[in-house]
Amino acid sequence: LRKSAEPLADMLLKPSHIIFCLLFFTIFITCKKNDNAKISEIDNLKSQTEVQNLIRKNFKDLSKYEVKKIQDFKRNDFVCEANVKLADELGVNESFYRTDFDKNGFTDLLIIGDDFSCYGGMDESCSFRPIVLLNFGNEKYKIVNISQNFDDYYTPKIVSKNGQNLLEIYRTRIKDWENKITYKNPQKQILAYKFDDFIEYNSNNQNYIPIQKIEFSTSGCYGTCPVFDLEINQNQDAKFIAKQFNFNKELETWSDKNEGTFQTKIKDKDFNTLIKLLAYIDFPQLENNYSVNWTDDQTVELKIIYSSGKIKTISDYGASGSYGLKKVYKLLFDLRQNQNWKKIDEK
Repeated sequence: LRKSAEPLADMLLKPSHIIFCLLFFTIFITCKKNDNAKISEIDNLKSQTEVQNLIRKNFKDLSKYEVKKIQDFKRNDFVCEANVKLADELGVNESFYRTDFDKNGFTDLLIIGDDFSCYGGMDESCSFRPIVLLNFGNEKYKIVNISQNFDDYYTPKIVSKNGQNLLEIYRTRIKDWENKITYKNPQKQILAYKFDDFIEYNSNNQNYIPIQKIEFSTSGCYGTCPVFDLEINQNQDAKFIAKQFNFNKELETWSDKNEGTFQTKIKDKDFNTLIKLLAYIDFPQLENNYSVNWTDDQTVELKIIYSSGKIKTISDYGASGSYGLKKVYKLLFDLRQNQNWKKIDEK
């Protein structure tokens, strides 16, 4: 009996085996800790009411947000009705879906609902607003609007491609409004969470387009849209001509006199983000003209000189040509406020 027990004792007491067991136990505990660190209250939400309460609690501007399925939008609206049918065909029949869009390990939410920001006849809501709730842990969240325009019915669906969770956006294409006839195949866009927003997915992450100069200008609108010209050279030198409504968020009296001319060197981080974004959306392949289907809005003009003298010009009435372009415009608008501009004498 003693002899048969000795090999087992020897095996258990070998230092190499003890070290291996300790190492395995340490790795196991570490993994369990990391798993627990990624769990948040979102993972415990079970109903659309709980999701709705989370949104209302954390975002004051969404205090009336109602979470509901696309099928619950009972509106006497042809496009709305067509979107309900499309959602049925695509199997999108829940009010919220879970995934991780930004690869930070925390569960995000794709949420379908109504923010009651628009009212039509008989005081009926005319707003349809799916959103994405990004989760950063410790009850820190960010809402991302995934509607391209304010009057926009569509069906969002989560897909996975090349190891990334993406959004597919489907929109019904209207063939005959009068007779309520739609095309068989809907319009489809694939969006990725990049540059802190959802933009059109590009599988080619190696795009490089040498940009020599960016020129951006905006027109007025029926309101107080900022009117300005902006030039950025490849050495990051920039010129900003502020014309109207650039420094006052409140309504102000129109004047023919410009608000000033300014210059600066764009900060490295902001410049590099802008250049990378333009390359990612493959701007030379975009349309030259875009336009929304309403009036009294602003027109933006984007001119890019690249690749030893090539020129790409985009005119966009409504500034909503694509998800990627909307993000480019936002970065350019933000440059007016987040750079160290120095006013210069106008000549």
